[in-house]
Amino acid sequence: MAHRIVSKDAVKRSAATSVKASAKLESRVVDSTHVRSAAADRYLASRTTRTSR
Repeated sequence: MAHRIVSKDAVKRSAATSVKASAKLESRVVDSTHVRSAAADRYLASRTTRTSR
């Protein structure tokens, strides 16, 4: 099989498609109109600040 050069954008699109399909198979699909609660936003913000140290 020949080697191919793949753009970063194509890899990101492929990963997003794969994650979405995997979530659907596991019945973890979130409705597109879902809005996170303020508590969930605070929790996620605290998690990202901890990991970026």
